[in-house]
Amino acid sequence: MKHRLQLWIRRVLIWRAQHLPMQHFIFILSILTGLISGLVAVVLKNSTHAIQAWISSERFEDYYQLYYFGFPLVGILLTVVLVRVFKLQAGEGIPSAIEAISRQGGIIPRSRMYTSFLTSVVTVGFGGSVGLEGPAVGTGSAIGSNLARWMRLGFKQRILLIACATAGAISSIFGAPVAAIIFTLELFSIDLTLSSLVPLLLASATGALTGLMTSDGSKLFYAEGIEAFDPINLPYYLILGVACALVSLYFKRIFALSGRLVMRYDNPWVKAATGGILLGALIFVMPPLYGEGFSTIQAALRGDDWSILSQNWLGVEEGNLLLGIGLLVGLLLLKVTAASLTVHAGGVGGMFAPTLFMGSILGLIFVRTLNLMGIHDLPVVHFVLIAMAGLMAGTMHAPLTAIFLISEIGGGYPLILPLMMTSALSFFLTRNWDPNSIYTEYLSQRGKQWTQSKDKAVLTLLDMDDVLERDLETLGPDNTLDECQAALARCHRNLLAIIEDGRMVGYITWEDIWRAQREDHTETITAKDAMKSAPTRIQYGDAMDIVLTQMEKSGMWYLPVYQEGKWLGLVSKSKLFEAYRKQIQDLSHEV
Repeated sequence: MKHRLQLWIRRVLIWRAQHLPMQHFIFILSILTGLISGLVAVVLKNSTHAIQAWISSERFEDYYQLYYFGFPLVGILLTVVLVRVFKLQAGEGIPSAIEAISRQGGIIPRSRMYTSFLTSVVTVGFGGSVGLEGPAVGTGSAIGSNLARWMRLGFKQRILLIACATAGAISSIFGAPVAAIIFTLELFSIDLTLSSLVPLLLASATGALTGLMTSDGSKLFYAEGIEAFDPINLPYYLILGVACALVSLYFKRIFALSGRLVMRYDNPWVKAATGGILLGALIFVMPPLYGEGFSTIQAALRGDDWSILSQNWLGVEEGNLLLGIGLLVGLLLLKVTAASLTVHAGGVGGMFAPTLFMGSILGLIFVRTLNLMGIHDLPVVHFVLIAMAGLMAGTMHAPLTAIFLISEIGGGYPLILPLMMTSALSFFLTRNWDPNSIYTEYLSQRGKQWTQSKDKAVLTLLDMDDVLERDLETLGPDNTLDECQAALARCHRNLLAIIEDGRMVGYITWEDIWRAQREDHTETITAKDAMKSAPTRIQYGDAMDIVLTQMEKSGMWYLPVYQEGKWLGLVSKSKLFEAYRKQIQDLSHEV
């Protein structure tokens, strides 16, 4: 079977080389990628909803406690079983795609084409408080990456097909092709050229069409009663933007803090049980935390507080505005904890849906608080939609995506001005407080972030092996000056490393030799007498931006590289610039 596939691919490549320009071939592959990723998103969504429908059927209607407490735990344990027993590599899809681009040359393992799919269906289907968008992107990007490898495409084409898969998946799930393209551009920093824009357009349109043709016509959520923007409400929208920024910062901090409660356990089964029990307890107290929560978003858009809080365990009566606001605040604060517990306990899911969920609740809280202060006749649907966009801009650092996604899904084009102002304000404040998004926070801690800065983005693509010089002449500190001079002549370099006990203790240049020869010595001059002390050392795993920063601080042209205390070689600034220039040329090469 594998041999036949290789033979088929070879025939396709030969035919392409003879009859089809590369650019047209990329267009065809982008349509195919959009189609496949769109189908993946549809099947993923339908499979998950089928499990949820089975759980909520009549057979379990008499088991309220089991429904809200036990099933999320079952879902996490089943996910861990899939990962441990079948050795699946699963993870949150969007950070995985970013890491693949930033550190792995756009190469994603083939197993990722199905692992995120299987594990997320189980996690979210049984009530995990996360979304399906991340796994859909992870699965689609793995398909795009491997399709590019099978077609013998280069680095830039692999990135482009990963971006096409992301656009196709997001477009299929939300039915928002424009927002899907913008999200891809903001996420991956794809150059907006004709050769990249046309494939993204084709993939996104294909993904949206696939989702439309294979669905029953229903949307994840929709908004009614949207009216024209009233400038008199502008101060409220600006205050809401500040609130979105604060909640975004809370989102990222609590996500990390909640994860530490579970990650401190090394045993994956203990981790899964602990996180699953805590998650079940939260859902038991706050049933709207169960699953993705799009029904809650829809209720918030209607301004129907009671349908959200009707199952609360406190027995709050309808019309109690103050206590209702308190419960909504609790729901807002606990959603990120529930999402964090789901992911860190071993479940698989994305942060897209939790962000939209929290934004809708924040908008509803904002309106009800103003109502409590005596300010009435405010359009609830406006504030809910705008808060969703503001929170997306703050947590994901994708303000344009937030604006166009809410406009496309919710029909909020009449609100484009407050959407722009609130999203921009939330993004500006959050970016100043914390430069990382919810997706890049984990990667940045490991030096693997794909940044919006082109300079840093290119540096992240360089590996230490690209710039490390190992074939160096080395001598010991007791070697004579004549031996040092002979070694320098042999190596054709201006530097000679002095090594003692596996460590670089210093270095000698031609200038050091000439200086030592000019001095009057009665004894034989050794390398120890003429050498300069070794400069700041760097580690083999350090990122290239750290290496370049150390070179600039020390003023050195060479830096020694160590791994586990052992000297490996030197990094030269000239070798680093040479690798940097080559990477720029590869990235700039048109498809």
